[in-house]
Amino acid sequence: MKETFEANSVLGIDIGSINTRAILFDVVEDSYHFIASGVAPSTHIEPYFDIGQGVFDSILRLQETTGRMLLDNDGNLIIPSRIGGEGVDRFVVTVSCSSLIKIVTFGLLNDVSLNAVNKLAYSIFSKVVESIGINDRRPLHVQLDAVLAAEPDLILFAGGTDGGASRSIFRMSSLIANILEIMPPARRPRILYCGNAKLGKRINDGFSRLTQVKVTRNIHPTIDDEVLEPALKDLDEMVMDMQQKKLGGLDRMAPLCSTPPVHSNQGFHDVIRFLGRQYDPAKGVLAVDIGGTHSVAAYANHNFSTLHTFGYGLGTGISSIAEKSEIKNLMMWSDGSHSEEEVMDYLWQRSLYPNSIASNQSDLDLELAATRHILRLIMRDLEIRSALPTNRFEPILISGSALNRTITPEQSLLVILDGVQPLGICPLVLDKHGMLSLLGAAGRLDPLLPVQVLESTAFTNLATVINAVSSAKPGSVIMQARLVYANGSYLDAEIKQGSIISLPLASGEAGELQLKMLRRTVIEEVNIFNEPFMVRGGVCGVVIDARGRPLRLPENAEKRRELFHTWKFMLGGK
Repeated sequence: MKETFEANSVLGIDIGSINTRAILFDVVEDSYHFIASGVAPSTHIEPYFDIGQGVFDSILRLQETTGRMLLDNDGNLIIPSRIGGEGVDRFVVTVSCSSLIKIVTFGLLNDVSLNAVNKLAYSIFSKVVESIGINDRRPLHVQLDAVLAAEPDLILFAGGTDGGASRSIFRMSSLIANILEIMPPARRPRILYCGNAKLGKRINDGFSRLTQVKVTRNIHPTIDDEVLEPALKDLDEMVMDMQQKKLGGLDRMAPLCSTPPVHSNQGFHDVIRFLGRQYDPAKGVLAVDIGGTHSVAAYANHNFSTLHTFGYGLGTGISSIAEKSEIKNLMMWSDGSHSEEEVMDYLWQRSLYPNSIASNQSDLDLELAATRHILRLIMRDLEIRSALPTNRFEPILISGSALNRTITPEQSLLVILDGVQPLGICPLVLDKHGMLSLLGAAGRLDPLLPVQVLESTAFTNLATVINAVSSAKPGSVIMQARLVYANGSYLDAEIKQGSIISLPLASGEAGELQLKMLRRTVIEEVNIFNEPFMVRGGVCGVVIDARGRPLRLPENAEKRRELFHTWKFMLGGK
């Protein structure tokens, strides 16, 4: 009789722009756990132009770490697993090494359908090269020429509630058809239509003779309702199909997958949407992944979620910093020991050699300054896009190699707080293995997997942070704090304006914190009323940040250097 066994193990591969990461999950004592990871340089660019070698190398390193055979003698993945424990039961792939997609958006009302379809474009690594609404005052031939000059890869077309604005939609579809007919067939963009659902079949029939078209659910079924999730999923599938034709080796790997490959940002968003339903609905979960070519931010609460991708990164994407902001804004996060030329040289070198690791304190300081600056740019852009209903989060999750490779937890904590500058009370969590996107992909197979791994020690709880704001003079006592431990002992502390301090509380342990506000000090949108409240510790304990919002840094480099040193010292850094 043939032996049977349960399918438990899951191998996830994340193909990034810099590194390819292999992560193994398996069931231990009736619960999914993170087992180990293996990392190797990605090989989608020269000289290989094929993801296969990077995937193979990352699995080899995972084998070396675990001692578990995942590949057979011919180098092929063993799937499903065997009775002896070799191989894995399920296999998922996420991709974040995608090339930039040029998008043209078409909509009717600027504040409704055009705004919503632009949000779709923000969700992927893209650039909106042209945007046309019904109120566009340019002559039709000028609009046509603008789209032709932009040479888009993809057209996103929305407009009308279900059953409404038919004439306007057909008028706009005629413009799009004229554009496609002028273009050479091989260079015609694909089309995702997400407007009036009742016109979907006619739109599909009209465009399908010219290019590939996909009709998804209306993103504005009524004037007041905006529903992006179905269109986000269909957009991801469409772009993944486009990338699969560009990324050498992905077509060979896809048939092995237990669920179709997805973009890393979509898997990332899936996890954050789940978490957003678990925490305080008045706050919401914020997550940021700082990658090599681009970064991703996702936010979700009980009723709302959003996904944004930015062309900022700590690899090739670092060159965009100089284009998006003045270099002096980045230099404000350094201690003044580097000239503008040195900073520009660092950015240039980092874009050329994205795998490089800071080998001295000077390079590390610049890397952390760049990380802070990228976080500030992301938060600024999210505010411009009206993507965040609040600046209070529970929790904040941060992923990215810069915060995991060579720095202390205290340094990571400061970078996140300086970059995000949250309000209120929020836990900070570090995705130290870069697995959030793979958890989202694996959750499509078994929803229990991400839930159980998120509850394990695979993530680093940095601290619960209390962010206090006061108009008192620097150095004035603005708050008195008492942290009561589970054994009944307590610790008292005075909090001064401009300070940041850590109260020791071991990771995962609970304590009661009582705060007495002085000098009109507030914790934004939080009513304390001198009543104790529960807090959980992290590797940096419980942190009270009284440096103010927004952070104001001295123009003088020497004073800035002293301030940075003081903050590190207050948190126990060296």
